[in-house]
Amino acid sequence: MHRLRSWFAVSLIALHLPALAFAQTGPTTEPPREPQAPPAAPGQPPPGPPTSIEPMPPDRMPPGALPPPPGVPSAEQRIEELERRLRLFEEKHADAHGTASDPKGPDHPTEKAPDKGPQGVALAYGPDGAGVVSADGKFQFRFRPIIQADGRFFLNDGTNTFLLRRVRPLMEGTVFEFFDWRLMPELAGTPNVQDAYVNIRLFREIQLRGGKFKPPVGFERLMSDPDLPFLERGLPTNLVPDRDIGVQLHGDVLGGTVVYALGYFNGTGDGVNGDNDNNDKKDLAGRVMIRPFQPTFATALRKLGLGMAATRGTHVGALPPYRTPAQTTFFQYADGVIAGGTHRRLAPQAYYYFGPFGIFGEYTRSTQIVAAPGTSTRLNHESWQVVASFFLTGEEASAGTVTPKLPLDPRRFGTGAVELVARYGELRIDEDTFRLRMADPTKSARKATDWGVGANWHMARNFKLMLDYAHTSFDGGSATGDRPSEIVILTRLQAAY
Repeated sequence: MHRLRSWFAVSLIALHLPALAFAQTGPTTEPPREPQAPPAAPGQPPPGPPTSIEPMPPDRMPPGALPPPPGVPSAEQRIEELERRLRLFEEKHADAHGTASDPKGPDHPTEKAPDKGPQGVALAYGPDGAGVVSADGKFQFRFRPIIQADGRFFLNDGTNTFLLRRVRPLMEGTVFEFFDWRLMPELAGTPNVQDAYVNIRLFREIQLRGGKFKPPVGFERLMSDPDLPFLERGLPTNLVPDRDIGVQLHGDVLGGTVVYALGYFNGTGDGVNGDNDNNDKKDLAGRVMIRPFQPTFATALRKLGLGMAATRGTHVGALPPYRTPAQTTFFQYADGVIAGGTHRRLAPQAYYYFGPFGIFGEYTRSTQIVAAPGTSTRLNHESWQVVASFFLTGEEASAGTVTPKLPLDPRRFGTGAVELVARYGELRIDEDTFRLRMADPTKSARKATDWGVGANWHMARNFKLMLDYAHTSFDGGSATGDRPSEIVILTRLQAAY
């Protein structure tokens, strides 16, 4: 369309070029004779020149310019006429990917100008979903669906299955420029609400959030689900809360050098998505992440982050199980054992990204008072992991969404981005758990060790094909000794905006 518009403009200018030159410089020889109009009828004014464009009045001509001959429009008038015809051509040939003046054309639909709706409303489609934006940008609505279709294939004991891991019609928006909201229901499995909160964002250094969301604790838990390097999170995620209801003060200072969050929540158990509170006590959670080289010229160290997170609260009631990356339970408290008091967590974490290479690690210690009939004790469970990734195709590694340099496109030989990942981690159960009979050693393992490798094919920014090999071994957990290792191949086809 851009070429057609350019050809049309050049053709019009070429056809009128001799007249433009004549009008600007004046005649160097005797001007051509103009066709004579027939004589006017009696009582009628004489007919004008045979053209629809009126000549420019002498008082509007620039100094030194020669007046055009009778019947020849001036250069300014011809340029105005050409521009008028060009505008009519563009309006007639505008397509669904923008106007004909869009130099990107239909090959770049995500970069097109928004379609203007009523009262200055723009309908926009971009790399992170579709939305409606007001003309001044102060009101926005965005729709960002997430679909993950998985396959789990066990190489020893286990049920092979296909499943919908996540189906989330995520919606979020902005009102009056400074007020954000987010609603993310989960339709896969048992329908529930994952996120539902509002956020006041007057300054990026000080923001206030209220509703249901992820408490600021585990590093991998805080990563967006579509951006995970592996299909499933590692073992330390068992010891941090999934989501909780509360309020949080958060922000980043000095251009992201310091990122902080301090929250006050209902309080929920390890790995639990909490919707209700069963006591008046609340949890206090906080996290600080420092990127010490962010404001410096040390480019190689700018994406180094060091952080610490912690929680403290009082929990009572049922205790959750712990699961492997394949989502099978390897530890479960005995019947009648419940949470009975103070629960504290400590979670140091760090990450480093440079070029196509990325690595992060975290350690989590969960200390909780646990009660059984006739006794109670404080148990300390701990877990850690290290995860590394590398892009064979040279993309910049990060903890966020990756945009391939060459998205998959056979017409342009685009192959997408290829990422290799590796992980190693452990989770240890406090020995007092088994000594005091708060868990059955023939059914629950004392320790789980997980290692895995994987490959991710980022076909486009929003589409990813994942393949993981996960191996988890156990200490204890069987009547005959150690529970058999779990070996599983995990696959995922993902669309996430």
